[in-house]
Amino acid sequence: MLLTREMDYALRILRALYLEGQLSAAAIAEKEHMSKAVTLKILKRLHAAGMVSSRRGSSGGYLIRRSCEELYLRDLFLALGDPAFVNRCQRPGYRCENRQPENCGMCQELSRIQKALDKELRKTPLSAMFQEL
Repeated sequence: MLLTREMDYALRILRALYLEGQLSAAAIAEKEHMSKAVTLKILKRLHAAGMVSSRRGSSGGYLIRRSCEELYLRDLFLALGDPAFVNRCQRPGYRCENRQPENCGMCQELSRIQKALDKELRKTPLSAMFQEL
């Protein structure tokens, strides 16, 4: 599955922050129907990736640090450390034990698909995905 549960949670957290502005972890969890523990875990990863910032205190909470107009799904995959590859042979530095990539029809077709996937993951900014319809 390309969109893992963690990726889904991260998208939902960013959507809540995009639509509401600064929110506490508890408010995000409630709004997005997630447990607070999972919300905090994903917020920690998003914070480490520089996508959100946090403020302490009674008026504290989490804020989006980077503009969603400049963020794409590919950025989120990279931030969570789970780049979207269609197959292991698409990973940089992968050495196939069976064939050289230039002599492998499967590798060449998967490379074509990978390029199309990469293009699609850079096509729509998160801000467009988060619009209420």
